[in-house]
Amino acid sequence: MAHSGYDVVLVRHGETVGYENDLGLTERGEQQAIDRGKELAASLAPGTRVVMPHARSKRATATAVVLHRELSAAADLDLGALYPEPSFDNLRASVDGVVDDMNVSMARRLALPADERPDWAREFDRFDTDHGAISAAGGPIEFWVRTPTLFLEPPALSVHRVWAGITALAPESGTLTAVVATHSAPMRAMLNTVLGRDPGEPENLEEIHVRVAPDASAEVTYRGETIGYSGPPVLPPWFDRSFLDTFGR
Repeated sequence: MAHSGYDVVLVRHGETVGYENDLGLTERGEQQAIDRGKELAASLAPGTRVVMPHARSKRATATAVVLHRELSAAADLDLGALYPEPSFDNLRASVDGVVDDMNVSMARRLALPADERPDWAREFDRFDTDHGAISAAGGPIEFWVRTPTLFLEPPALSVHRVWAGITALAPESGTLTAVVATHSAPMRAMLNTVLGRDPGEPENLEEIHVRVAPDASAEVTYRGETIGYSGPPVLPPWFDRSFLDTFGR
């Protein structure tokens, strides 16, 4: 029996300690994840099959751990184990041929001597100007979705790989719900594509709900607005299919 549709809940990670490296959650971020986990558990019907892929960063992993714990408390769910899934990773950067999480790459930028600013470092400085309040408010992501860059993963590619992760979750039969701890960058790129406008930064633990139909079309719901979406088009020739297939693996 083919699947009858499935649900994917993309959830932004909780409040993080900082953006200067791959860092975990604050106490407030932990509580945000606890609260959201309880809400999710209460919203799922008894017997719901739940899978939980997550981005590989420390803050997304920590968020996923808390969400899983809260969902585990709902004994009437068919809850799978946590597992990392690169398709839902944070924005990536490429420096000297090394592709890594943007925040890991930013730590490399911050370690440069004050008088050393190669081109990639200049671009990083334009992307994130203070590593504090502006970062927390989503200023770097607003820059990224609007400005062509040479050292950062393009927003369009981010949408393709997130959609690849979503479609890979399709069950062979029946239904399921995927709860995915991820990042604001891929979420915001997807929202820009689906809505045709930038809705701004998702709050910590805010979600995008994607209902995928048997024909792989979808309905995307964000902040009370639902819009139909058929997914990104066939990859154009300027995208490397092999890179997308092996992204982060």
